[in-house]
Amino acid sequence: MHFLPPYPTCPQLAGLDSPTSLTHICRQWREIALTSPRLWRAFCTVYTANQAEQTRVVETWLDRSGSCPLSIQMGSSDDECFLALVLHRQRWEHMHLDLEAKEMALIKGPMPLLQSLSLRVDNMEYPHPATTAEDFPRLRTVALDAVGPGNWLPISQLTSFTIDDVDNVNNYFSLLQGAVNLVSLHLIDCGTDVPLQSSVKLARLELLVIVDLYSDGSVSKIFETFTLPALHTLHMSAGVLGQDPEGLLTPFVARSGCKLQDVLITGVCHFPKESRRAAFPSIPNITFDRDYGWYTEEKMQLRRGFT
Repeated sequence: MHFLPPYPTCPQLAGLDSPTSLTHICRQWREIALTSPRLWRAFCTVYTANQAEQTRVVETWLDRSGSCPLSIQMGSSDDECFLALVLHRQRWEHMHLDLEAKEMALIKGPMPLLQSLSLRVDNMEYPHPATTAEDFPRLRTVALDAVGPGNWLPISQLTSFTIDDVDNVNNYFSLLQGAVNLVSLHLIDCGTDVPLQSSVKLARLELLVIVDLYSDGSVSKIFETFTLPALHTLHMSAGVLGQDPEGLLTPFVARSGCKLQDVLITGVCHFPKESRRAAFPSIPNITFDRDYGWYTEEKMQLRRGFT
């Protein structure tokens, strides 16, 4: 068990880091491996031209995993492979799914063990699953990439929420108003229409991450909308900060009544060094970094699933 990555991290279906390697050592090891369901409870798939073979392997792993909860990262696969996975949805615990829009309708019914869900859809019409909030009693962490908001999300349960690659994050504001237990919120490459019509107060939010590398910076308008009294950590790209950082953040901090402890601003920032500390004397740690490494890691975590 110890050579495998710690659960819920997903090993490959084949290779040295896969439990299949244990079945090749000797007959005794093979028998032990094949009768140890926990070895087969987590896996990730990659694109392959031989989809029929991958479906067969996935079905084999699902069978070997017995009744164990599942952690699965599934990239592009054919419908048969995804259908095989859906049949075990009541065992889903940590899921990272990269789907086509037509496959979204297959996600339906109760998922009583699901705790974290990362969902990406290859379709800009933002479809959503055919489920209801009651289907996810244990869901706490959600990351959505090009997936539209809807009443399928148990928003009041969530403690961590990531919204990635949407043209208008305004569409999520009415949903966010119900996120009463949210502790961390990540807005990645989201646009927004102005003026904003809704106000959002997230009383428990401690971490806010806003990355805007490709749009026009209008997402910074959310600081006029959000009230975050518990916020202590703020990460954002320099494009969000704009030309008047003090004018953007000072009213937001005053309205929220929060005690910001850490602010990280990444990229080329047009905020003179000598003005930074004077503008925000109450914030102990303000870091400016041209390196987007932390953002890249955020994005990669989203792409490969929760670890």
